[in-house]
Formats: sequence, structure tokens, C-alpha cells
Amino acid sequence: MRVLAFGAHPDDVEFQIGGTLAKYAKLGHEVYIAVATNGCIGSYRHTKEEIAKIRRQEAQNAADLIGAKLIWMDFEDEFLFDTKETRLKFIDAIRMTRPDIIFAHEPYNDYNQDHDITGYLAFTARILSVVKLIETEHEVCSKVAPLFYYTTLGIINFIPEYYVDITDTFEMKKKMFLCHDSQQGDWCRDAFGVSYVEMMEAEAILLATQAGTPGCRYAEGFKLCKGWPTIAGAYKLLP
Repeated sequence: MRVLAFGAHPDDVEFQIGGTLAKYAKLGHEVYIAVATNGCIGSYRHTKEEIAKIRRQEAQNAADLIGAKLIWMDFEDEFLFDTKETRLKFIDAIRMTRPDIIFAHEPYNDYNQDHDITGYLAFTARILSVVKLIETEHEVCSKVAPLFYYTTLGIINFIPEYYVDITDTFEMKKKMFLCHDSQQGDWCRDAFGVSYVEMMEAEAILLATQAGTPGCRYAEGFKLCKGWPTIAGAYKLLP
């Protein structure tokens, strides 16, 4: 299969579904990580240009750990909007990867507007990717892939419908997230006073408890996009 995950910022995908993507890669599937913004405000110590360059390399390092291909969309951090330019770029990301399954933030259900817009653009682009008269660099898709939304930060206002047991890939998820070294102290603790690594582990344990699967210590949670066209049995595409 071909798996496409959209994240608003460098490290979003690793934090929320790094374990699931690592499972896909481990099973031999082709994984793509599309990062909408360049993370250019995520520092108290660097200029915008410097931190954007650092964060692109960190995202590449994380993708390399599981052999995923990075799609760097390079929009400005915290100023992502639904425009013709952004729509076309999201459509082209889908056409380029031709995914069997797509993951994204749930639209308008998170604390950050970039997350919300990324989710909405993914929702919109999955349909428009099959519309022939919308022209982009890559050829029109022949099918609409199912879209799954992943949990919000803190699992706030999000009730999962499906769970993926990531007990065997949690350590890889952690390594992927820690590739984003610039965010561990320079941003997460300085700006918000939290350890996102600890939060990530706590969320995975809570989701495993919700999943209730014997032997499951860590899990990630998902909802299926219910927008037309509905795709019967889409949950079977989860690893």
C-alpha cells in the first residue's frame, strides 16, 4: 500500500501517528509524510530562516528512520490558509503519492489553526485529486482514498473509533519524535513548560487503555472521515 500522512508542522505526524507509520513501514508499505508548514516560528534562539532550515533537516531525519519519503510544502508557520495555492499543493501531494489511505488532523477540532486548516485541506484535496479539469503537476488520481483523522493534542474533544496497537513500534515513534531536537527544550519547555515526550507517552498509554486489547501497552487512535464517498471496510487498511 501507499500511505500518506499530512501534518501541519514538523513533528506533528511523529507525535500523533509515528507508531502507526512505523508499523506500515515495517510491513513493507510505502510511507509519505507531507509537512504543510516549515516551523519557522518554533524557536526563541534562531531566526525564522535558521529554524526553518533546522526543522526541515529534523523532519528528514525522522522520515529516514522508517524509510518514509518527506514532502516539504514550505508554507509559513501559523499563517496557513485555505487559498488556491494551498489547495493545489495539497491536491498535487495526493496525486504525486497516489495513496491507498490518508491521515490528517481532524478539521476545526484542535487548539491550533494550522492543524485545523491542514485537516480541512486534506479533506478537500482528496476529492479534488480525481477532478480532471483541476490541473497540477501530477496526473489526476483514479480513485478517492479513505481519510482517517488522528487524535488532537491531549486527546481533547476527540473520541477515537479505531485503535492501532503500537507496542512494538513505540520506541521507534519516540526516536522519530526526538529527531526534532530543536523543539525539546528550545520550544516545548520554554514556550509551554511541558515535556512533549512525556505527554506523548502518557497519551499512548491512555489510548491503549481505551483500546482494551490484551497485551497492548501503547496505542494510537483514529476516526474515519464520514464525508462522501464512503468507503466500506476502510478500517481494514489500518495496520
